[in-house]
Amino acid sequence: MSASTLSAKYRVEKEIVDAIVDGLNSGEMTVEQAQQAARDTLATVGEIEQHEDSLVNFYKNLSDKYPVFKILYTKVKDEIIKSREISQYRQALGAIDAGNFDSAHQIAKTALAETAHETKVS
Repeated sequence: MSASTLSAKYRVEKEIVDAIVDGLNSGEMTVEQAQQAARDTLATVGEIEQHEDSLVNFYKNLSDKYPVFKILYTKVKDEIIKSREISQYRQALGAIDAGNFDSAHQIAKTALAETAHETKVS
């Protein structure tokens, strides 16, 4: 599993939260539209997580049969767990869905500050 596969969920969450915040700030998106977009995104992220779970199960079954794959299984499992733990953007989507826009904005600002180094061009 590549890093880009693991970051797909994170990227979806981040880009949607950023677009929702921009849309609300510019007036291009209503509160109701923002809530529905957050709801739709959370459903899709759930599907991505189900896919990740099936990948983990695949690696586990492979490592059970062939011990040489044990390290790979552990690596993939740990990366997926970590990606789920650090996703503040998902929390922001949940806050938007619930109508807590101030909270969502603060969560997104914090996440952006914490991940600014990841997108910084040298």
